[in-house]
Amino acid sequence: MKELSLPDYTYTCFDFLGPNNYGDTRCWIALYPMQKISHKEAYQFFVNLGAQPEAGRQAGYSLREALPNVAIKAATSKDVVRILSENKPGIVRLNKELRSYYKYSPGKQAAEWDRFYEEGVIALTSFSLPIGDLSRYESWEELQKASGFTATQVPAELWSLWFFKNAHAGDLVFAARGLNTCIGVGIVESDYYYETVTDGFCHRRRVKWLTNRSYHFLSGTLKGRKTLFRSDIFGPVKDAAFLVEQYKELSGDWQKIFGTTGLAKKSSYTGKMESIPVTNLEEIAMDYEREGNLSFWWLNANPKIWSISGCHEGQTQIYTTHNERGNKRRVYKYFEEVKPGDLLIGYESTPAKQVKAILEVTKGLHTQEGIGEVIEFQIAEIFEYPVHWNDLKSIPALKNCEVFINNQGSLFSLTEEEFDMIREVVDEKNISAEKVWENNEIRPYSFARDPDKPFMNPEEFRQITSLLTRKKNVILQGPPGVGKTFLAKKIAYEMMGETNDLCIEMVQFHQSYSYEDFIQGVRPSANGSFELKDGIFHAFCQRAKAHPEKNYFFIIDEINRGNLSKIFGELMMLIETDKRGWDLKLTYAEEEDERFSVPENLYLIGTMNTADRSLAIVDYALRRRFAFVSLQPDLNESFRTFLEEKGLSQSLTEHIIRQVASLNKEIREDVSLGEGFQIGHSYFCTYRPGEDENNWWQEIVNFELKPLLEELWFDDPHKYRQMLRRLEWNKI
Repeated sequence: MKELSLPDYTYTCFDFLGPNNYGDTRCWIALYPMQKISHKEAYQFFVNLGAQPEAGRQAGYSLREALPNVAIKAATSKDVVRILSENKPGIVRLNKELRSYYKYSPGKQAAEWDRFYEEGVIALTSFSLPIGDLSRYESWEELQKASGFTATQVPAELWSLWFFKNAHAGDLVFAARGLNTCIGVGIVESDYYYETVTDGFCHRRRVKWLTNRSYHFLSGTLKGRKTLFRSDIFGPVKDAAFLVEQYKELSGDWQKIFGTTGLAKKSSYTGKMESIPVTNLEEIAMDYEREGNLSFWWLNANPKIWSISGCHEGQTQIYTTHNERGNKRRVYKYFEEVKPGDLLIGYESTPAKQVKAILEVTKGLHTQEGIGEVIEFQIAEIFEYPVHWNDLKSIPALKNCEVFINNQGSLFSLTEEEFDMIREVVDEKNISAEKVWENNEIRPYSFARDPDKPFMNPEEFRQITSLLTRKKNVILQGPPGVGKTFLAKKIAYEMMGETNDLCIEMVQFHQSYSYEDFIQGVRPSANGSFELKDGIFHAFCQRAKAHPEKNYFFIIDEINRGNLSKIFGELMMLIETDKRGWDLKLTYAEEEDERFSVPENLYLIGTMNTADRSLAIVDYALRRRFAFVSLQPDLNESFRTFLEEKGLSQSLTEHIIRQVASLNKEIREDVSLGEGFQIGHSYFCTYRPGEDENNWWQEIVNFELKPLLEELWFDDPHKYRQMLRRLEWNKI
C-alpha cells in the first residue's frame, strides 16, 4: 500500500493457518478501499501466492456485471509492485464508479430530518473535534493526526466524518432513526463542502431525496440480524441490497421513481451487497407522496394473565377487547382501528414494568368462538435486554406520549416518532450488550479442567458452589492477595457451565457509595431537571428477570467498605433465600403498585479483606443473610507448578514457597495480627516469561513486601528487619 501510494486503502488476507484454509495450496492478499464493507464489494489489488504467484485486478465476489479479472505471473515482489502500479489507475477509477451505500442519522433521534429533507442535504457536526474543513485532509492518516487521537483511540465520530467526506456522487444514502427504522432514501449529488452555519452542521453534501417513506425492520426479517443499522452517525450499510428490495415491495411506484437509477432491477437477495452502475440521476421523477398506512400502538400485558417472557418469536397470541367482567377495555375504539401490519410495543406491566417485545398485528378486530372479540398478533421480536418503564418515562420527548400521561388501560396509540424513539432506546441498550457480547468469548467451563484455576482444593471449591446454590449469598473473606475476586468469577463460571461475562456484574463498595447508586434514586438529568434513575443492582435484577432460565451473578468487591445498612435498604429482606421473588415498595416508588423483587436466579458474591482494621465489622443483620467463607494463602503443589510453568527457576520457586509460608506462620501466631494479615499468593503471579527473575524478585521485595512488613511490625523494628532478611535471595 505504501509503495503504491494507496493511503485510504486497507487489506485482507487468506493465509495457510487455521481450519478455514486446511488443505488449500494457495494464499492471497487483497487491497481495497477503506469505505467498503469488505473486499467482496470492491475491485481489488490482488496478489495470489501459490506455486506460480500472480498479481493483478480481482473483482469482489458480490459485484454484479463485473469486469473480468486480470492475473499476471509475478516472479518477485518487485514484479508484484510493477504489475499493480500499471493497473492502479483503472482499479482506482472502477472503485470510484461503484455505488456505495451509507446509513445517515439526521441529528439525535432524527431531530433534523424534516429540515434536511426539505433542504435536500445531509449534514454533520464536527462532534467537538478540532478539525475544521475536511477538504484540507487528503488521507485518513492526516485527519486522524489532526484530531489528536492515536490509532487505538479513534472515536466512531471521526470515522463517520471520514466516510462522509469520501462518499461519491451517485452513492445511496439511507436516512435512519435509531437502529431499525429507515425514514428516507436519497442519492448523493455533490462533492463534500464546508459551510459556516450557526447550528454546527457545517459538513455538507447535496442529496436528491427519492422518498421519505419509513421502513421498520423487525428481527427475523433478515437471518442473523437483530438490527438493521450500526450505531455510527454516517457509515457503510451492510445489507443495502436487502433494503432496496424492501422498498421495492413497499410501493408500486418504485419502478417509476427509481427505474433510471438501476435500483429497480430484479434480483434475488443473497445477503451480499450489490454494486449497481449509476445512470441518468437527473431524470429521476420526485412525485412520490408518503403513504401513512402503518399505525403504531402500545400494548400492556398483565403477567398474571399472560407473560411475554413465556412466549417465543414467531408465536401467535390474541388479546381480548373485553376484560374478565365483560366490560370494554380502555380505549375500545383503538381495538377497532388496529389492522394487519400495525406494530405494537409489547410492555409487561407490574411487577416487571418492562418493554419486552415488538408485536405485529396479523388480524384486526374479529370474533373467536368461545372467547369473543379479539385482535391477533405475532411476537415479531423479543428483546434480549428489556427496557424498564423508568428508562422511558424520564425521556423529555416522550412526556406527551399517551401511555405516560395515563397508563390505566390496555392499548394506547403511538405516533411514528414515539414508536421510533422507544425502539431506539431499546436498540441502544441491546446493541451495547451485543458489542460486549462480540468481545465476550463464551466457552464451556469446568473447574476440574481449567488450567488457570484458583490455587485451592477441588473439594473446597465444590463446597463453596454448593453453599452459594443453597444460600444464594456468600462472602469470600481473607487476607489481601488470596484471589477472592478471581475466585468469585470462577464460581460463577462453574455454576453457569460457561464463561459468560454478560451474566456477571461487578461493583466495588466505598464509603461514599449510597442506596441511590445501588438501588434507585433521584438524579439530575442533562436538561437540568431531576429524574428517577435505577441503580446498578436494580437494573441487573431486571436483566435477570428477563432470562429466568439463566443464572446471574452480582459480585460486590470490598463489600465491608460501604455503609451496608444504608446501601442495601429494603434488600436486607429481599435478598434472603426464602424471600426471593417477594415484591416490596421501594423508597422512591411513585405509585402504589410499583414494586421491586430480587429474582430466584440471581446470586450475590461479596469479597472482604479481613486485614482492614479501620473498618467496623459487618452488620449482624446482614451477616445472617450471607454465608461466610474464609480463604487462606494456599502455596500448594498447583502454585509450585504455576510458578515453574511461568519460567521461574526451581531455586526461586522453592525460596518463595518456603519463606512466604514461614512469614505467614509468624503473622498467624502474632497476637496483634492473626491470619487475616497473611501474605497472599497473588503477589507472586506477575512474572513474565523471559524476564530477569532476580530483578523481578527484588522489585517485589523492595516495593511491595517491604512496605507491608514495615506496617505490620511498625512497633517492632527488630522483628521487621528479621522478617525482611528471610526474603533475601541470591541467584546462584
